[in-house]
Amino acid sequence: MLLNYLLIALYNIKRHPLLSAIKVLSLSIGLGCGLLVLMHAQYELSFDRHFANSEDIYRLVTNKEGVSTPNSGPPIAPALRKDYPEIAYISRMRPGKGTFKQGELSLTADYYWVEPDILNVLSLQFVSGDAATALDTPDSLVLSETAAAKFFPGQEALGQTLTLDNKSDLRVTGVMRDLPVNTHIDLQVLIAADASPSLYGEHIFNDQRSWGGGQFTYLRLPDADSAKAISADLGNFLERNLPDDQRNVATGMQLSLALEPLHDIRLGGRTSVGAPGDNTLQLLLSLAAFAVLILLTSCINFANLALVQVQQRSKEVGVRRALGATHSQIVVQFLLDSMLLTLLALLLVLPAIELAIPVYTALTAAKFTFASALATSSVAQMTVFVLATGVLSGLLPALALARFKPALVIKGAGVQGRYSNLPRAGVTVVQFGFSTALILLALAIVMQIRHLNTMDIGFDKNNLLVIDTVVTFGVDRVGYDAMVNELLGHPGILAVSRTNAVLPDAGGSGAFSRPSYGPDDFQNLRWAMVDTGYFDTLRLKLIAGRWFSDEFATDFHFGPRRTGSSVQPGAVITRQAARTLGFDSPEAALDQIIAQSFPASIGSNRIIGVVEDFRFSGGLDSQSTDVLRATTEPVRVLLLRLDPRQQEGTLAFIDDVWARHHPGLPINRSFFSDTYNGIVAARTQGISIAATFASVVTIIISAMGLYALVFYSTERRTKEVGIRKVLGATTRMVISLLTWDFLKPVLLACALACIGGYFAIGWYTHQFSSRVEVTPLLYVLVTTSTLLLAVLIVVGLSYRAASAHPVQSLRYE
Repeated sequence: MLLNYLLIALYNIKRHPLLSAIKVLSLSIGLGCGLLVLMHAQYELSFDRHFANSEDIYRLVTNKEGVSTPNSGPPIAPALRKDYPEIAYISRMRPGKGTFKQGELSLTADYYWVEPDILNVLSLQFVSGDAATALDTPDSLVLSETAAAKFFPGQEALGQTLTLDNKSDLRVTGVMRDLPVNTHIDLQVLIAADASPSLYGEHIFNDQRSWGGGQFTYLRLPDADSAKAISADLGNFLERNLPDDQRNVATGMQLSLALEPLHDIRLGGRTSVGAPGDNTLQLLLSLAAFAVLILLTSCINFANLALVQVQQRSKEVGVRRALGATHSQIVVQFLLDSMLLTLLALLLVLPAIELAIPVYTALTAAKFTFASALATSSVAQMTVFVLATGVLSGLLPALALARFKPALVIKGAGVQGRYSNLPRAGVTVVQFGFSTALILLALAIVMQIRHLNTMDIGFDKNNLLVIDTVVTFGVDRVGYDAMVNELLGHPGILAVSRTNAVLPDAGGSGAFSRPSYGPDDFQNLRWAMVDTGYFDTLRLKLIAGRWFSDEFATDFHFGPRRTGSSVQPGAVITRQAARTLGFDSPEAALDQIIAQSFPASIGSNRIIGVVEDFRFSGGLDSQSTDVLRATTEPVRVLLLRLDPRQQEGTLAFIDDVWARHHPGLPINRSFFSDTYNGIVAARTQGISIAATFASVVTIIISAMGLYALVFYSTERRTKEVGIRKVLGATTRMVISLLTWDFLKPVLLACALACIGGYFAIGWYTHQFSSRVEVTPLLYVLVTTSTLLLAVLIVVGLSYRAASAHPVQSLRYE
């Protein structure tokens, strides 16, 4: 019986090649998009599952004022060890960046200060060395296989020595296996935490004042019950251990702790303070939504075209029912038709998926391959997905055909009622509604990206060169001021400044208060250390008071110019910070005192100036630098304002100066405009291309479906057209009649799409602090374009039927 069904299915494909081709093509597009996103989702969900006992590993999360970050304060881990002895392993980590030297080789690399238990928390596997003792001594250094090959090419790394920042010799005590790409943390270089205080001071790893952040804390617990018990008690834990001098501010900031399961980290979206937000989950959900819409459009298109054939196959069904075929047998037969076409679509799209994966992964920053996707247990899930697609596509037509009454069909009654025009009109509404809404969203995303790239962000981001001196802790003072002075002597360098914030980082976060505030009152503001050249380098706008000046020693909060005067050092705040702190105007803020008391008590400042708001992250988020403090100390970042007319020669000069002052250390420089545009692209490019692709694909599928629908519908109405023409109807009248029948559902689709598009655009733009204004003109243009496309398709095919000779039309069939 199944063989008979298969032969009939092949015969119908041969009998209706155009209809079958459109079905297969639309299904292949839907399957391709769906399978790509399914592979992507499986890749994202596989993150960190390769660690042994991964279900028992957690990261400590800090919540402040409703904002959740993966940072935790240095005093927390020791207190957790004391309060919860059931914790199997716990380890603190702090990221850093420095220069490692080995003989003549000098390389810059990211690293982590870590406590020894990190090797047990994550169960890191060693290639050489002993994991049990690898981080026991202060000079211990553990490298990944890749890092070992980079630092010691062609040599055995174990036992070798690397010098960090020209300060300390570190001995390689272990080489661990590279972690796979599907992990949230890239561990290449691990340095024993015991070495940090002697090199850079206690504040690097053991600052007891900071409970609000600064490190990462990982725990391994014996079971899920222990995790639930500790999570439930973390509020009491803070109450027991938080120092009295920080308790009120911490309460006001709604400071709380939580345990984040290792499996949730990748898609949790949390990020360190000041770092660009991770939109992996949002991108994946958006891609999944687009893929579902495309797949639904494909399945609906398949069902719609299958319903077109209901009239043509009704007699076949009637004969089968008269010969004793059951309802379920008819359903199985037509589902087999659907599954056969779905299989053909799959065979067609698999090579296309293999070619598309490199492009897809480049746009989404995913790292899966066609081979890796097929080499896992996900094959079973993809098989179920394909089968479900076939069933979804063919179920409605199969049920429609199976419900026919054989006597009526054989007598030629045909298809009446709900199996005639209404379902096809509804399908047209759904298809064009999806595609039009996606076009609106895609155009709005393009407008939002253009807005982010061109909006005023409060300073001149063009021709601003950022040099990261790389060293995170204890910036090397040797040659620092001499290098800055030499740079200022070049005519192509208009201004030079220094800051501790690595752009687009807005700086550190702290609780600021005024003398008039109560003990529980504060405002959470971002602050950064800068120098006197910062104002001219960024080209900020001063709206009240003055900028920092070398003529006033009391302006400086950090550095040798700071005297022992009891006068509070100066601070410059932004207009928004003045409003946040409760000042009636920028002028009212001048000479007022503000103090930072949390996460560390840095002291008081006297406001000497107010500048216009500026954001290094532009309209991406609401983070902005609020409080600026002056320093004369060497800090991590140099900012240079270049003359665009001399840019090429100036860059060569900068490279030469750097090479002379830092021999062997490659310069890490970039234009801020490139960095900013790159962040905008990272946040928007994937969803922008996906929305554009989805809108184009769905409109193509909808157009193909409408073409086939009009083609077969006009064929069935050939005799009607002939009668109308005999009775005096002109070609134009017939075209108008046929066109209006098909345009009514398209008009309804456009109306519904405008409503859906409005909410979709609002959902997308809501994530940005600065949003583009979408005018009604966009909705009018997109609706007009969709209607024009539908008119061209319908009129073109209607003209063929309307222009035929009436005699030929009346003799049809």
